[in-house]
Amino acid sequence: MPHLKSLHEKHSKDGLVILAVHSTRGGEKCAAFTKAKELPYPVAVDVETKTQKAFRVDSFPDYYVVDRAGKLRFADLANSELSKVVKKLLAEPEPTAEESDAATPKDDKDEATSG
Repeated sequence: MPHLKSLHEKHSKDGLVILAVHSTRGGEKCAAFTKAKELPYPVAVDVETKTQKAFRVDSFPDYYVVDRAGKLRFADLANSELSKVVKKLLAEPEPTAEESDAATPKDDKDEATSG
């Protein structure tokens, strides 16, 4: 957690957004832990392990990095690589509207009703 807090403090002004997802197990203690540690970013609980399954999480903590366009760029990243990856992605230019739209998954219901 200290590493994530440090990254947040150092790069949030540059556009870094950290979203933490706590596993189902122990989730009932998450709010108290978040408050006690004064975490400056949101922490959610993966109540039905849907996030864990979707991202195929196999260890804790696990890091997944999404770029400014909303595209998953790094999965199952080691803590030791996190700073380097964050700096690399923050150095990239802002995506165009087309690049951001292309990275956003379409909801099947929306596609069915839009045409």
